[in-house]
Amino acid sequence: MSKFFPKVLNLIIFFIIVLQTFIYYLNTKSSTKVFSQKSVSVENFSSIVLSKSGMTKIGSEKLNKVDENNISLEGISYLENSKYKIYGSNIFIDMENDVSYSNDDVEVINSMGILNAEGFTNLDSEGKILFQGKVTFIRHD
Repeated sequence: MSKFFPKVLNLIIFFIIVLQTFIYYLNTKSSTKVFSQKSVSVENFSSIVLSKSGMTKIGSEKLNKVDENNISLEGISYLENSKYKIYGSNIFIDMENDVSYSNDDVEVINSMGILNAEGFTNLDSEGKILFQGKVTFIRHD
């Protein structure tokens, strides 16, 4: 029995080492799938962005990164800075050119009053906001 036990023990150790080598090979095998595009999105997003005109707080139900310079704020969204507050939905932002826009209804609040429009284009670097469609303005009293 004493001559038989070391041979069995050596055989068991050999099979354990072979099994571990096989498991290591399976775990380190590279993936054959290639992912060409990563989708980046964040839900219930709020942040502060520094632009040429100053700091702007942005937020939305969902943020999607379109590419390096463009993001879209999906669902109920807002842009706020010291000059105005824009509340709307589905706002797109071009970070490189400091342009934001939406074709959905928006409400803009500034020191003069409240403006409602059917869409907007904000040329932030020029300090201009262009409105689309029917526009109504209510002055603060």
